[in-house]
Amino acid sequence: MRRYTFIITLIAGIAAFTFCGTPRISELTGRVTFASGEVLQNGKACGFGSEVKAGDTIATGAKSAAVIQFGETSVISIKENSSFTVDALVMGKDGDTITIKQKIGSSFNKIVKRGTNYSLVTPTSVAAVRGTSFLCSVSDKGSSIKLSSGKVRVSPVIKGAIAESAAIEIDAGKKVEVSGKGIAAPAELSQKEQSEMKALEKIALVPNIQKESTIEELKNKPASERPVVVPVEIMPVLEISEGEAEQQKTITLKDIERRYGALSVVETTDGKTFTGAFSQEGGNMKVFTTEGTITIPSSKISRVSRYRGDIK
Repeated sequence: MRRYTFIITLIAGIAAFTFCGTPRISELTGRVTFASGEVLQNGKACGFGSEVKAGDTIATGAKSAAVIQFGETSVISIKENSSFTVDALVMGKDGDTITIKQKIGSSFNKIVKRGTNYSLVTPTSVAAVRGTSFLCSVSDKGSSIKLSSGKVRVSPVIKGAIAESAAIEIDAGKKVEVSGKGIAAPAELSQKEQSEMKALEKIALVPNIQKESTIEELKNKPASERPVVVPVEIMPVLEISEGEAEQQKTITLKDIERRYGALSVVETTDGKTFTGAFSQEGGNMKVFTTEGTITIPSSKISRVSRYRGDIK
């Protein structure tokens, strides 16, 4: 089967293509700031605080997710059944350079540092992006880009050559599909897609994450006291499986946290409180608790907050 190449180059801020003087080059590393389910680094399990360097491959299994932060520059969140390799991590005086090769699955890329040269390579096309965040999905049928802000210029790569004459530019709030046959016409993001992008924007960066002292300090704290990287409002993005909790006769909060990540407290309008992990499905919220799965109409949810009690 013919293979194509797809590169997303995101420039956060201006002056991304022009360098003044000789840049100071040093190593930039990443850190795992969130891991839920099966998260592998070079084929071995990894978790909070794991260091990610150039050449490393990160992969997630079914019903799993991870967030990797690169210094104070950017953060990438990957959903289940996804895999990417870090090709380059360089810290320069005039801007950091990050190159990611995404093999399969979905990733949300958020760049916050001005002058960052961020490239994402997938098996379908070449795109140059000016903005702060975008969602990229890769399957055996091709790739798609959903743009949260800025602009993106997409060019197909055919037989190893970039077809600039076939390039198109899309704006924020739009998406484009790229396959071996070329680039489809840009389309507007649906309401559901816009909501997902807005939620993903809430993924946060941890200050001073590259300092070893920061990692050690946070590792010594209970998970409930660490900075909230993935807010409870977007936990449904992790695609928690329905019915898993109710299939177990004995389950603890520790079991739920180990499987789904951060715990939440869901309060209803009639004064009831449920603690566990949740998934939003249509007009209902499913809460996975120690007593089984509770289904609650979204209209009856008054508040969702992070659980900060003891985990046993």
